[in-house]
Amino acid sequence: MPLEVGGQYTNSDVSYSGYNTAGIDALNAANRESRICRYPLKRIESGSDYLMIKVVKYEPPGLNILSGLTETKNEAGDVTDIVNAKDNSAIAGESFNANIGSIPANQRLDLKKLKYLVYLPIPQSVTDNTSVTWGEDSLDPLAAFGLSFGGEAIQSPVKAVEKYFNLAKEKLGEMFTDESTKKAVIAALAGQAYSNLGNVSATGVVARATGQILNPNMELLFDGVSLRSFVFTYDMVARSKKEGDEIKKIIKIFKRSMAARSNAKSDANSGVFISSPDVFQLEYRKGNASHPFLNKFLPMALTNFDVNYTGSNTYATYYDGTPVHINMTLTFQELNPIYFEDYEALDKNGDTSVGY
Repeated sequence: MPLEVGGQYTNSDVSYSGYNTAGIDALNAANRESRICRYPLKRIESGSDYLMIKVVKYEPPGLNILSGLTETKNEAGDVTDIVNAKDNSAIAGESFNANIGSIPANQRLDLKKLKYLVYLPIPQSVTDNTSVTWGEDSLDPLAAFGLSFGGEAIQSPVKAVEKYFNLAKEKLGEMFTDESTKKAVIAALAGQAYSNLGNVSATGVVARATGQILNPNMELLFDGVSLRSFVFTYDMVARSKKEGDEIKKIIKIFKRSMAARSNAKSDANSGVFISSPDVFQLEYRKGNASHPFLNKFLPMALTNFDVNYTGSNTYATYYDGTPVHINMTLTFQELNPIYFEDYEALDKNGDTSVGY
């Protein structure tokens, strides 16, 4: 049987006085109140800090790629241009757009697709982590020499190989003045030639033959970007009937906003695709303005949402069934990596915070 704590609620009215309500006009006036919620219900003063979460309809970035391309060649058979077969327009190197696309930058501020507004306290742990990927890479002298004819090999493999050996005879001959170097190069070439026979490598053959290895020219090179994740944990205790209803509404908003849409309808073509869930724009705020110090966020997806209705490890409810102690954990991940240009945009807008 649940532990009922009847009569422990206190009376409190819902009031959004003091909250930033920019963009609320974009919501349907008829149900605007049901689309704005907060915890706790106490008034936010001009100096209060809080987290504002906007739930926005996902807008796909689009896929801007070229199709139907053909080549134009001269009398010698060399490719002179690439044209769009649809309208025969030239695709010059300067105008070629290889940008597949990303979440539109204006979606970060566009409130036309705003669906919900949720106001929560600043969490007890406020952190941000920015990382990029760097990896070790090596390029030995023989491999570098081979790269010098790699592009030509695509156009004319036979001519490229012939040219390679002619150059190798000339250039490598200069290296053969030193006997140890000569032995090392011959061993390396032998190792590359017989590498398909099994566990034979040029490096291993050189080491066995001469006690040396080819200079790997090891270097740490930029390898890619990463997406940031954020975890927010809240302990929620309803102090009134209205605050209990508000907590219930907040939980339901997060659950329904992170759910995909099956598009199941009565017509025969329904259900072929499922649509993306909503996305979230988070912002730390102080009173009616952006927080002057804390980090900012790019649009994010809610990837995990955990609710523990027995936050005190005991099942206890008020007289209406509302749990006394609820623990809520939200895990967000940004839709795009952070780029240098994002910081430049903040600087142009006079931002004084630590950035993203």
